[in-house]
Amino acid sequence: MYLAEARERGIPLLPPDINESQLNFSVEPGKGVRFGLTAIKGLGEGAINALIEARTALGGAVPSLHALCEILDMRIANKRVFEALVKSGACDSMASAANRARLFAQIDSACEHGSRTQRDKDLGQTDLFGGGPEHNPADLPLPNVPLWNDLEQLQYEKETLGLYWTGHPMDRYADDLRLYGAKSTADLAVKKDVVEEIVVVAAPQAPSDNGGGANWRDKRGGEEVSIGGIVSGLRPLKTRKGDRMCVFMLDDAAGSVEIVVFPEAFKQFGHLGENGQMVIVKGKFEKDDETARVLASEIAPIDMVRERLAKSVAIRMSVPPHGRDTFVKLWDVLMQHKGDRRVAIELQEPDLKLRIRLDINAQIKVRPSERLVAEVEKICGAGSVSLR
Repeated sequence: MYLAEARERGIPLLPPDINESQLNFSVEPGKGVRFGLTAIKGLGEGAINALIEARTALGGAVPSLHALCEILDMRIANKRVFEALVKSGACDSMASAANRARLFAQIDSACEHGSRTQRDKDLGQTDLFGGGPEHNPADLPLPNVPLWNDLEQLQYEKETLGLYWTGHPMDRYADDLRLYGAKSTADLAVKKDVVEEIVVVAAPQAPSDNGGGANWRDKRGGEEVSIGGIVSGLRPLKTRKGDRMCVFMLDDAAGSVEIVVFPEAFKQFGHLGENGQMVIVKGKFEKDDETARVLASEIAPIDMVRERLAKSVAIRMSVPPHGRDTFVKLWDVLMQHKGDRRVAIELQEPDLKLRIRLDINAQIKVRPSERLVAEVEKICGAGSVSLR
């Protein structure tokens, strides 16, 4: 709620940063409001104070995890502290957001290095081979591991910050949803910070089409809408007759709207109502002065939108580094997602400024889905896939 208001007022919001953030939220003159380290889940006040002291001892800037672990009390700040820092993006000043996965893979070795260094120091021992610039812990290369895709990175931000910071998982579906004719919470004029409580009561004369038992006030409007988002705060309920139904919040980049799934719809689509699931909901939008909600008549996986709209799957990659090994891996993925959409591959040769479009055999067709995009981008790189 506070972050949304700050954005509305034009106040810049700065991400958590191990080199800049304080214990609590703080104001950086001329820059904006800096995210406080205490707001990162998994970080205790003792560990944060130890981090700030270590940062000061390093001259105000932490050059690397290894350098930090050399002087940080590893009994206070354990492995989970560093995992939370990297997942939240607080260590991007060391390796950039694109390299969070590689920095995350370095945590074990950094913790081991710190524990060993401090143990040797306590015993009065020194590294016979240390001291030279080639052994500077800040210069150690990051492990060569697969990078996190956009969705993984956003999920880690949500896990540690309680919100998506660098984007929103629904952003990649924005154009598709618009073409599909779906609304956003902004279109429905639903404020982001409005979360309404639903109370299910025994109703003596409940409408029969609701399964009986839920007493809903009449709303103005009743417009049929489709809206895409992420399921959150799901609550399973039962009507007076004992029929199952549920209520959940549907979150998109602009805000949230309440979704009510009555027994009839629940029987068909209830299995899709899981927290974290990306879905598109069709139903009747009702709103009064106090509440707004959609009474769902249909729920489908968000991939359904792309599947219905996409006529082909385009894959872009640069050569080098991609070559025969990439094509072998790509073939295996495409075979696991057989469907009825064509595949096209575009090769880019940066040095020669050359682009080559490959028309794949017409018999090789796939079913567009989020999983297909994620698996291909893990091989060919983030942003390498587009559905056309």
